[in-house]
Amino acid sequence: MDVWRKHRPLHGGGSHLRPDEARALIARNGFAYEMAGTAPNLAAAQEWVTSVPDAEPSDE
Repeated sequence: MDVWRKHRPLHGGGSHLRPDEARALIARNGFAYEMAGTAPNLAAAQEWVTSVPDAEPSDE
């Protein structure tokens, strides 16, 4: 799996709907996705998803 970071609307629905609402940020820990924080809106969530993390999980 090569998708390490995702975002989802806090109150459900499509990720493109209600771009001004908060988003849940989730990151893969090598085994499962876990909550990594929140973003205030869609733009901030998309920036977090595409940013380079401090340390990516390794495939070892």
